[in-house]
Amino acid sequence: MQTSEEKTYYRLKEKILEGGLPIGKFLPQRSLAADVNATIVTLRSALRLLENDGLIENVPKWGVRIPEEDEASLRDRYFLREVLELGALKRMLECYRDDEQVKKELLKLARACDEMKPENPDSFREFAEKHIKLHSKIVEYSGSKLLIREIERLNFRSMMLTNSSRGWLQSSDYRFTTHHSDLIMDLFTLPESEAMETMRKHIRYGLELELNVIHKGSGK
Repeated sequence: MQTSEEKTYYRLKEKILEGGLPIGKFLPQRSLAADVNATIVTLRSALRLLENDGLIENVPKWGVRIPEEDEASLRDRYFLREVLELGALKRMLECYRDDEQVKKELLKLARACDEMKPENPDSFREFAEKHIKLHSKIVEYSGSKLLIREIERLNFRSMMLTNSSRGWLQSSDYRFTTHHSDLIMDLFTLPESEAMETMRKHIRYGLELELNVIHKGSGK
């Protein structure tokens, strides 16, 4: 059973991820509370949670807003993601490289990503959920509770949703291909150093797609 604070938090989070709130502009809290059917007290509690997620920022004497992401902040988030995911991958390979059942499970998740088709404007969300499952399972197989916790603190799901909304529909590389299936096969068959480099390239390609969107928006 969700509390009113949790319900408000998730409603606002969805609005932010779906682009339903303006970026860079201060948000009037009374109209925001009315929009999500919450009291001001509940709204402010939910906003603190969103601030912890990095989805909004609180500017003293001005209020709250969704921060505009620039190239430096985007690169920093992806740097942290790369460090954490490669650490998780290394631990997973140490434990499960020869485990056919684990490989089979990850291949199934990878094929679900590869089979996605852009049937409507919201297809990226379905793709994102499948993509999140794949990467989260690799982290889970690291067996490290600290790594799993740090990935969650990175707000990994929100990050992957944003990546899909910005990048997937503008790229044909991830659609109608065996891209993710090939990735998993490489992780289990290549020498460890090459497997790590393959995952690094996969993550950095996601960064590249997002940077393209930012550069287009700034006219670069």
